[in-house]
Amino acid sequence: MEDSFLKVQSLGSIDTGALGVITDPDTLIRLMFSLVLGIAGLVFFAMLIVGGFRYLNAGGDEKATTAARNTLTQAFIGLVIVIASVLILQLVSTIFGIRGINIVT
Repeated sequence: MEDSFLKVQSLGSIDTGALGVITDPDTLIRLMFSLVLGIAGLVFFAMLIVGGFRYLNAGGDEKATTAARNTLTQAFIGLVIVIASVLILQLVSTIFGIRGINIVT
């Protein structure tokens, strides 16, 4: 009985780094930015595919062609916004010396 009590007490000293849990804030921030950029890239690609299919299936309908063109335009505007935000974050991290924001190393 006493032996099991000692095992339970020792659980409080588990090394989270040994379990694969990220404890370094710089690494965590870098991984979060990479995840967000990956999701933004997938959204851009999906919007590009949807806009292309809508454009191909418009069949000469001017209203459908305009809607497809707007989808493609919005996809590219979103991509430009994401790229601009990454560049701004890189500039801010360089100026202020914040290591966690530097995703391009």
